[in-house]
Amino acid sequence: MRKLFLSLVLFGSYMSCAQVGIGTTTPAVSSMLEISSTSDGGITYKGFMPPRVPTISNRNSINPSFGDEGLIVFVAGIECLQIWNGSTWEDIHCLNNISFASMFQNFDLSTGWEYSSDIPFFDNGADGFYGITNSTNGGFSNITTLTNDFLGILDMNDEGTNGTAGFATITFNTINVSGTSSGVTLSFDYEFYEFDTGDDVYYTVTIDGIPQTEVQLINGFANLSLNGNVSVNAPPGTTTIGLSIRIRQNGAGDYAGFDNFAIVPN
Repeated sequence: MRKLFLSLVLFGSYMSCAQVGIGTTTPAVSSMLEISSTSDGGITYKGFMPPRVPTISNRNSINPSFGDEGLIVFVAGIECLQIWNGSTWEDIHCLNNISFASMFQNFDLSTGWEYSSDIPFFDNGADGFYGITNSTNGGFSNITTLTNDFLGILDMNDEGTNGTAGFATITFNTINVSGTSSGVTLSFDYEFYEFDTGDDVYYTVTIDGIPQTEVQLINGFANLSLNGNVSVNAPPGTTTIGLSIRIRQNGAGDYAGFDNFAIVPN
């Protein structure tokens, strides 16, 4: 009995230090585990199937820690093999997916990022305008930081003939960016001229189907004029991103322009 116990201890010690081979009795000396693609001398072959989860939500439920770097999983919903880098998931490869390059909408030369508006565009001259224009349009002569064509808003209410007294919403199509493992940056330029009380603009970025906190871009008062750029970083592992802008503006003496909408890899 004592000899049997000693033999089991020695055998267990050997197994705890030995390499493991599946389908082979001679695993590579530098590996702890080797899986052979064949176990019958090359008559039939099989592959390696990594752990699979249906959705990103299921993947997130794994909840790995910093020390779990190298953890690998296949997310069926987005058809991506991903690896945990200690703080976030990165794509190793996504099936049937061309690497994401960039997406732009500047209303003249680059118009790939499509959009829609819940209020139809209209042109009522100096009394009201909502659509694509440029600074040569007399109603937008004080727009100086946007070049060539841009999205212009002048008297969105238009005395009730066109537009709306409430908010108009421009929605840019949701873009699949899973082809980049470094995340993306969404950006656009804006300029406001003499916005008064009641003239307001908000924007919302949607990442992986989840609307982020709505941001007020301008709260008009006392002929407020300003211009600038919005830049929002979406982290590595982002699969889709979209944008919507809500605009409320009344009065022909104040107006706004938006341009150079872009999504680019980080």
